[in-house]
Amino acid sequence: MPLPTIAPTPAPTGVPAAVAAAPCLAGTAVGSRLQTNGTSLMCEGVPLALTGFTFYPALIGGSRAWHSSNFPSYIDHVLDMGAASGQNVIRATDEWDRHTPGQRVDDPVVWANMDYLMTAARARGVFVVLDLTAFRWLLLSQGRDGMDLGAWRSFIDMVTTRYKDSPALAFYSIAGEPTPPTTTAQFQTMLAFYTATSQEIRKNDPDHLISTGGLNHMQDHPELSWWQTIDALPTFDLVTVETYSQHDLNLMPAIAEYGKSVGKPVFEEEFGMPQGNGDGAFAGGAAYNGLSTGRGPFFESVYQAGRSLGYAGFIFWNMGCQMGSGSYEVSPKTPAVWSVVSRNGAVAVAAAPPAGRSIC
Repeated sequence: MPLPTIAPTPAPTGVPAAVAAAPCLAGTAVGSRLQTNGTSLMCEGVPLALTGFTFYPALIGGSRAWHSSNFPSYIDHVLDMGAASGQNVIRATDEWDRHTPGQRVDDPVVWANMDYLMTAARARGVFVVLDLTAFRWLLLSQGRDGMDLGAWRSFIDMVTTRYKDSPALAFYSIAGEPTPPTTTAQFQTMLAFYTATSQEIRKNDPDHLISTGGLNHMQDHPELSWWQTIDALPTFDLVTVETYSQHDLNLMPAIAEYGKSVGKPVFEEEFGMPQGNGDGAFAGGAAYNGLSTGRGPFFESVYQAGRSLGYAGFIFWNMGCQMGSGSYEVSPKTPAVWSVVSRNGAVAVAAAPPAGRSIC
């Protein structure tokens, strides 16, 4: 059964016109959408580097924040943080969780907030990766199969109808962090899911790029060649990965080579480390997923290794002002890692946030 149509939210007032740093953000023609040339992202025929962050509002309730009419002020705050650190892409995710009862896919507040994010990001010269993973959590919260293809097709139809004409949309990210298959039957189920969902997006929106969502544990069960087979599907334009361990770092060269073999850019869709490891120097104690290093050096290693291997872009988890040993957030309150992300940003660092706003 098709999902109901929700009217798009009008653009926020007082937002300046899209900046010209990436001309395809200002364009309305189909030819202005981001494209690939097999190794890089392209904006109107010119290679475009993207660096950015996930957008998970940990300080104000996580997924619940998307259901608040006051959310746009937080959106502006985090976009200001991105500008202050030279970032030009934001990944929108976790609009629902797997535990809260009564969540609705057609919640008009959620989609009004997403509309606002799209418009506010474009006005600042920032692209948006639209991560669809949270629909899986919504289905699970309702006691349903998180990979129900009928439900996913209806959801995709709703989302693509809403955003297929958006210049700010960098690419659709279907469902990150799937549990790696351990059997041929599990792999075939996963392959069928990514095949059907990517085909539905491509049918509805032939102009925007598509990714699986960041894959991890890619070293698991190599005998199945599971991630290689999925990433090779013709409906996927990018090879998207996550890096959270020494295993992941060690696999980066092989992933880069695979991307070249199938003519698709590799994009680091998520990487991060908790604050408890130390901001600059390693804080000591148990290694984090085989990594005995501080956050700053780890972030630097991801950027430098990825760039040397030709990665097309980077997104870290997570931008925000939350502090705590288990928090993954990055802000001026974590100066070593803030310096690293700012130095590796794809665009010039903004001089200061707008009057009346502070970074943290």
